[in-house]
Amino acid sequence: MLLYGVLKGAREIFKKKAMVKSTVIEVLVLYTVLSLVIVIATTAAEIALGTQSASSYLFGLRAGQYAAIAVKSFVIFVAWICGFRALRRMPVSVYGILDMARVVFSAMLGILVLRERPSFAQGAGIVLVCLGLFLLRFVKEEAAEKAEKANEPEESAEPELLAVSEASEESASENEAAPAAETPGRHRMGFYVFLAMVSCFLNAVSGNMDKVLMRDDNLSSGQLQFWYMLFLVAFYALYVLVRRVRLNVRGMLKNPWIWGLSILFVIADRALFIANGYAESRVIVMTVLKQACSIVTILGGWLVFREKKIVQKLLCAAVVIAGIVLSVL
Repeated sequence: MLLYGVLKGAREIFKKKAMVKSTVIEVLVLYTVLSLVIVIATTAAEIALGTQSASSYLFGLRAGQYAAIAVKSFVIFVAWICGFRALRRMPVSVYGILDMARVVFSAMLGILVLRERPSFAQGAGIVLVCLGLFLLRFVKEEAAEKAEKANEPEESAEPELLAVSEASEESASENEAAPAAETPGRHRMGFYVFLAMVSCFLNAVSGNMDKVLMRDDNLSSGQLQFWYMLFLVAFYALYVLVRRVRLNVRGMLKNPWIWGLSILFVIADRALFIANGYAESRVIVMTVLKQACSIVTILGGWLVFREKKIVQKLLCAAVVIAGIVLSVL
C-alpha cells in the first residue's frame, strides 16, 4: 500500500506533464490503451506460469463478478474524466491535498451504505480531515492573488503551462466538448474543486468495490486488473465514437509522459489489488498508507512545477493525515 501511495503521487505529476502536450481525452485514451497492453502481457505470463488454462483464467468468473467489474470500470471512467480536467487547471500540490477527501467519502459510504457506526476518535478524525481541506482554501496561489488585486477572474496557478495546454486544445478543439473551457476566466477554481470532489467520491466507491471483489477466492488480482482495464478501454472507445472525437495519434504517441503514466498505473494498481487480496488487510490502515501520495504530489509541485506556498500546503496535508491517523487508532 505504501508503494501504491508513492506511485499514485508520482502519477499526478505525470498526468499534469502529459496534459501540457495533449488534450485530456487524448491522454486518457492512450493511457488506458497502453495500460491494457501491459496488463495483457502480464496476464499472458501469469497464465503460462500458472496452473489454470487461458479459458479458465479469463472466463472462469461468475456473471455477477463480470458485471461488478464493469460497474467499477464505469465508475473510474467518469472519475478520471472529472479528475483529469480538474488537475489540468489547478496546481498538482493542491489537487494532491483535495484528493485526500476520498477518506471522508469512504467513511460516509461506510456509515450510509454499510451501516457502520464511527467511534468518537473516528468522528474527530473526520472533522480534522475536513478542517485540513477547509484550511486549503486560504492558501491562494500567486496567480489568484494577482487576479484578485486586478479585479479579474481567477486563472490557473500555472499560466505558462495553461497557455501551452490551451494552445494544444485550440488546435484540436473538436476533441473537447465544452468550448467554454477554452475561454480564460470563465471557469473559476470552485468548479474544478467540484470536479476533483466528484472524482474523489467515485474513487472511494471504486476502492470499496475492490475490497469486496477481492474477498472472493476465485478472483485473483491479475484477473481483476485484466477485466477492469478491458472494460475501461471499451468505455473510452465508446466515448470517442459517440462524441466523434478526433485524436492526434502521432502527438499522443510522442508524448513520453503518457507512456510513463501507464507503467506507473499498472504497477500501482497491481500493488493495490494484491494488498486488498490479503484477508488480514484492513481498509482503515491501507487508507492511511495511501496518503503518502499527497506528500509526493506537494513536493512534486514544488520541484517539478515550481509551485509556491509549499510549507502551507504541507501543513494542510499534515492536519488531514493527523485526522486519518486519529480515526484508525
